[in-house]
Amino acid sequence: MCMPPNYQTTITETAEKVFGANASVWLFGSRLDDAAKGGDVDLLIKLESPTANKAVLAARYNALLQMELGLQKFDVLVIDPSTTLKKIHQQALSNAVRL
Repeated sequence: MCMPPNYQTTITETAEKVFGANASVWLFGSRLDDAAKGGDVDLLIKLESPTANKAVLAARYNALLQMELGLQKFDVLVIDPSTTLKKIHQQALSNAVRL
């Protein structure tokens, strides 16, 4: 996993603050490849119950990560049981690693 040591802790702790204790955080994309350098941080947040305002929560989460970790690009997807999975969700889930 190609990311600084403090990222994982900050990413998961911030997700708990924004989405609650039942949220799980999954990393997908180029950051899974240790040989890759840089790139954005692709995150999938899975929620256990239907949640309103997922886009607002994702934006808040992204902003908090920016404040904690600096001007790094984070791509955040949020799904819950009511989400109709699109191709991007299926791709993310196919190779994601839980943080």
